[in-house]
Amino acid sequence: MRKLLLLTLCILANAWLPLAQAAEITEKLFDLTITNGNVPKEQRLIRVDKGTMVKLRVSSDSAGSLHLHAYKMEAHLAPGAPVELAFNARATGRFRFEWHAENAKAKAGDHHGPPLSTLEVRPK
Repeated sequence: MRKLLLLTLCILANAWLPLAQAAEITEKLFDLTITNGNVPKEQRLIRVDKGTMVKLRVSSDSAGSLHLHAYKMEAHLAPGAPVELAFNARATGRFRFEWHAENAKAKAGDHHGPPLSTLEVRPK
C-alpha cells in the first residue's frame, strides 16, 4: 500500500512540474527608441535573468535594421512603424544590438560600430 501511495505521489508531482516551471518564467517588456542612430542612455543596457521572456518594442526615426548578436535576430524598421521582437533569454552573457541605418555608408573594413544597446543575460 505504501509503495502504491508513493508511486501515486511521484506521478502527481511529475504532472505538476511543467506547470510549476511555466509559472517561473517571467516576461519583461523594454522599449528601444532609435533617434539619429542612438537610443537614450537608460535604454543602452537591458538586464534580464536567464529564462526570461524578453519583449522589445523598437521604433526609429529612420529606416534601417537592428540585429542582436548571438541570438541571430533581425528586425527591419521604417520611420513611425514600431516593431516588436520577442525571445527567450536562453544564453547568458553580454550581446550587442547593432543598428544599420539604410542611408548610412559603412566605413571600409568596419562592419561593426559601437553597439546601439547591450543585452545582459545573467545566470539564475
